[in-house]
Amino acid sequence: MSLPNIIIDTREQKPWEFPEHTTIASKLDAGDYSVEGLEDMLCIERKRNVAEFANNIVEKRYDDWTQRMSQYKYKFLILEFPLSYVYSFPRNSGMPKYLWNKSRISPKFIIKKLTELQIYKDIHVLFCDSAESASKLAAAIMYKVYSNERKK
Repeated sequence: MSLPNIIIDTREQKPWEFPEHTTIASKLDAGDYSVEGLEDMLCIERKRNVAEFANNIVEKRYDDWTQRMSQYKYKFLILEFPLSYVYSFPRNSGMPKYLWNKSRISPKFIIKKLTELQIYKDIHVLFCDSAESASKLAAAIMYKVYSNERKK
């Protein structure tokens, strides 16, 4: 069984590459990636580094984003960094060093938000060591969800 087209949100600036699959750029209501025909069921959000996630969790639109995402049957947050980067925040975060002392966000606060996503919003949070690993994991998830939904 082959995977149908992978949808990449039009706002995704540097999208993952899926060399074995056809991709289509299209606006998604939530997330950065989905599968054609399952856009209302599957949502994959991607965060490149800890700084990106840390900035998002203090934005006003964060609650809207998590609420939209929680409505999907299959929802995943794939992080392109290991958990150890959260605990060493702001080190290894992608945040410029001159801003480290100005950040009011703590590793404990980031962990709290990641835990809340899983417990209260039922969003699967997955850590990867690189963009390459993250994109492979996303492709595997999309394939499994597509296979599962085709059986019904």
